[in-house]
Amino acid sequence: MRHRGSVDEPNGGKDFWDQSYYWFTKTIFRAIGHWPYQSRMELVMCRIALHFAYWIQVVPQIVAVVCHYDNFDLVIEAMSSFIIDVAVMCNLTTFFFNSDKIQLLLEQVKEDWTIFPMNNGLKLLHEYTELGKQRVILYSVGLYAAWFMFVSEPLYIKIFRLFRPSNKTVPLRFPIPVDYGPLDVEKYYYVILAVSAISIFGVVTVVVSADILLFLYSQHACGVFAALGVAIENLPVNVTTRKQTNDYEYQYLRKCVIIHHRILEFSNTIESIFCWNFLMTIGLNMIVISMTAVQVQIDMNCLAVTNLDAVALLLKTLMFMIATTSHLFIQCFMSQQITESSLGVQQSVINAKWYFSTAQSKHLLQFMIMRSQIPCQLTAGRVILMSLNTFSSIIRTSATYFTIFLDMQ
Repeated sequence: MRHRGSVDEPNGGKDFWDQSYYWFTKTIFRAIGHWPYQSRMELVMCRIALHFAYWIQVVPQIVAVVCHYDNFDLVIEAMSSFIIDVAVMCNLTTFFFNSDKIQLLLEQVKEDWTIFPMNNGLKLLHEYTELGKQRVILYSVGLYAAWFMFVSEPLYIKIFRLFRPSNKTVPLRFPIPVDYGPLDVEKYYYVILAVSAISIFGVVTVVVSADILLFLYSQHACGVFAALGVAIENLPVNVTTRKQTNDYEYQYLRKCVIIHHRILEFSNTIESIFCWNFLMTIGLNMIVISMTAVQVQIDMNCLAVTNLDAVALLLKTLMFMIATTSHLFIQCFMSQQITESSLGVQQSVINAKWYFSTAQSKHLLQFMIMRSQIPCQLTAGRVILMSLNTFSSIIRTSATYFTIFLDMQ
């Protein structure tokens, strides 16, 4: 089922990854220095810049917590953002130790575009990949919008005071609690604020990169499963005369089995890349969502006395909570998509005209049905199934932690 004229040479012979489906993922991974095909010099420079931006805002956070450990509200706010920093380091570690697997799957994505003809599966692969691109853009825009609202929150009151002057002193705040020691914060306030915004942008970019890579792999897997289902349902048998071109039918079905095995291995490799990352995400997100809920409660209590600062803080906290919850939801949702798509192959075999096929082909179909009864599943630490049910369980557990943190207040 090879297709001539596939997307091996898209855009007039340019790099395969420059086509519209993948250019954003490529750009993001080049920016953080983890794109497998970038030069070593570019890789080193990007990683140095990213780690500099990362540590220049992590260290002041740690100092702020150490110096103000008796301030419960500050500690809760600082710990929420610090846990996200820990998750970012987990993502970078995942990219570093699985770079060979990441490149292997990217190569397989490229090869898979040459398998199906346009009238027998390739169109579905296009549709799923286009859907993945749309989801990537929507998700990324949402997270970067949340970043903008988060880092610009300290300026809301200043902007408001331009239109409604007041004798009250506007406090000098930053997006996250930081302590720069002897540095004159008042003198260098806007410089520090800009540095903080850039640093948080780097953090968000790493979070986005992990999720869009999962989007790319999962949508491709779902697309290949769907295309394979169409190919199986179009099994070439002569229904009219009930005579088959035995060798062609068997070779056609044999290629379907090979494709099925390839995409199963593809899904297993996704699992091996992300399983420990998922485990860290679940544990850290439960704590972050709980702590952020406490912050929301604190900000709402301040709203009772019509505090303008509390309004801005509440908006920032809500955006942070929505972003972290969305991050977890996306991972669970895409994992469930792979599971459901892998189970769809069994139904496609049942829908095929297997009753007109040869005995040799029927044996292959039996093996395919048996294997497709075992779904592809992404797990967290190989113990927790990533699914929407898991997502709802995590939210319920986070609510329990929320009550614990409130009691600690």
